[in-house]
Amino acid sequence: MTRARDDLEALRDPALRSTPLEAESTAQSTTSGPVPGPGGTMQDAAAPSPGEPAGAGEPQQAGPERIAAASSAGAAPPQADPRARSDESLDRERYERYAMPASDLPAANVQAFRGDASGVLAIVRRAVQSVTRDPARHRRRLPKSRFDAIRSLPELAMALDYAVTRMQPESAPPPEVVEKLDLLYGVLRPTIATAEVYFPRSIVPETFGIVRRALVAGDPASATATITNLILDRWSHVQSRIPITREELTQLNSTAKWLLSNTRPPERLDSRDIRDRLWSLLRERYEQLRAIAQEVSGDDSREYAPERLAAD
Repeated sequence: MTRARDDLEALRDPALRSTPLEAESTAQSTTSGPVPGPGGTMQDAAAPSPGEPAGAGEPQQAGPERIAAASSAGAAPPQADPRARSDESLDRERYERYAMPASDLPAANVQAFRGDASGVLAIVRRAVQSVTRDPARHRRRLPKSRFDAIRSLPELAMALDYAVTRMQPESAPPPEVVEKLDLLYGVLRPTIATAEVYFPRSIVPETFGIVRRALVAGDPASATATITNLILDRWSHVQSRIPITREELTQLNSTAKWLLSNTRPPERLDSRDIRDRLWSLLRERYEQLRAIAQEVSGDDSREYAPERLAAD
């Protein structure tokens, strides 16, 4: 009971600092100065709350100047653009932490993301704050739920934002590369789903491990080459059942290998698949939060935990 109370009290913090990583990243997002050094992490992490003026503890400024400073460096509302965070390594670490379980989702369960990642983050933050704002009222329900998964929803939404906004090629790739990447993206997920049916992960874990790492890295060419090699090598076992012709697989394999031979990883970066996987993982966990919101608040839960996080 005591731990549940402590966890719920921690969630009442508007910054939603559920982990040290989130606390440090949030503190950096609400300051305009340099990234704090190792000795200043705890002090700098004390970001002002939405109702507290920025720069608390500093000399007070007069009138409009103080307001301007609070506007430029103070606590951002939930709708603030998370891309303003200054430390790329922290964002990347968070992305990798959630991209790994997302890459394990069965391909058949992955849904395409069509929406604004910043808007999703704002909704998720508000929903988590609202559902957990009254510890006494939720004490009986929350320990039985997947509390950690619910508490980490804002971080998961920030990982989705990273995949959408940060994982982009250094420069626009040539049209030929774009065309081939589009082709791979259109057939990669169905091909992985087929392999998952006929070649379970427990049988060829090393192959799916390569695919998983390629998806996290935003490298569909490596993922496609690996999964098509697996199917082609064992074609005799599945040729009468698999819904893909050998010619189609061979062409897909050749396209992936062409990209691997003629481009560098940054040039063929494509995060669409892992973006959709992060989105699907977020939707799964958000449904758990909505179930709690419905139990606690009934119809009022729709005001802060809407059914739809983004356009479908």
